[in-house]
Amino acid sequence: MTEVRVGVSGLGSIGGQHLAALRAAGATTLYGFDAVPAMCEAAQAATPDLRLVDSYDALLGSGLDAVVIAVPDHAHLAQLEAAASAGIAVLVEKPLAPSAAETAAVIDRLGTAGDRCMVGYVLRHNAACLRVAGLLADKAIGESTSFQVMLGAYGTITVAANRFATPAYGRLYGDYSHEWDYLAWWFGPIASVLAVERTTAAVPHVETPNLVDALLETGGGMVGALHIDYVDQRGLRQVTVIGTEGSLTTDLGGGVTDVRRTGIDGVQRFSDLAPASAALTRQAAHLLAVARDEEQPRVRLTDGLAALRVADALRASAPTRTWAKVGA
Repeated sequence: MTEVRVGVSGLGSIGGQHLAALRAAGATTLYGFDAVPAMCEAAQAATPDLRLVDSYDALLGSGLDAVVIAVPDHAHLAQLEAAASAGIAVLVEKPLAPSAAETAAVIDRLGTAGDRCMVGYVLRHNAACLRVAGLLADKAIGESTSFQVMLGAYGTITVAANRFATPAYGRLYGDYSHEWDYLAWWFGPIASVLAVERTTAAVPHVETPNLVDALLETGGGMVGALHIDYVDQRGLRQVTVIGTEGSLTTDLGGGVTDVRRTGIDGVQRFSDLAPASAALTRQAAHLLAVARDEEQPRVRLTDGLAALRVADALRASAPTRTWAKVGA
């Protein structure tokens, strides 16, 4: 495949980042569509050779090898189904949809047509996240027994202001379904959850809720704690894993992982420092490899559905503060 033709549907903040990543990954011809003229103009200014089209149908009719779907969540499934049914390799942004039920129906309808589709859980391509996956697989700290996740992400609201202009309950659960995805990758599927949510008005932009604390139990019986918020303006994404032979703590944003082993003094530090765009570029390169049938999707539609089911269970648990099972 000498010429690689990739389309991007949705040219807002994340769509623009995908365009840059695709170009860095080797896409030679880029097409774009957005229903908002101002978004098209901004994308054209940032990517002068971008070929704009006037409809999603026109985008799919451009002879694409792959398409990235970065439109608002409620429009993901319709665009996904159209692209996959046309035989185009697809990267669809997370979350797949506002809820799991409609997603499951689309996956069932697609059948094998969904085999070249992937979900944009970009942390699967984050160097520190990959480092932790390797350390855990190698039993660097023995058997994993519990985890703690701390995520503060108010900065997302500033970067993607258009997305947050319309009020919506529970956006935090879907926006940071990244966490449910990499935890399932590392430790196995999440089976049940217990959530407590709160909303504070002491920040410039208030999401409802903007603070969530939860316990997550995997199918294997491991229980971990999680805190996510749209309050901390510094930005924090830190995970600690306790094992039978030590512990590790990773800063997924900063790229530093510290391993402490039982009976060994000091800390073994791994530095996987990289610009934020590096993981997106690796994800884009993976999409191109899927389009060339050289690789299979690392994050399948079923993984996206599993993350949605965790988000749904958390939303169900929070009002009553009781355990909720993750749907099958």
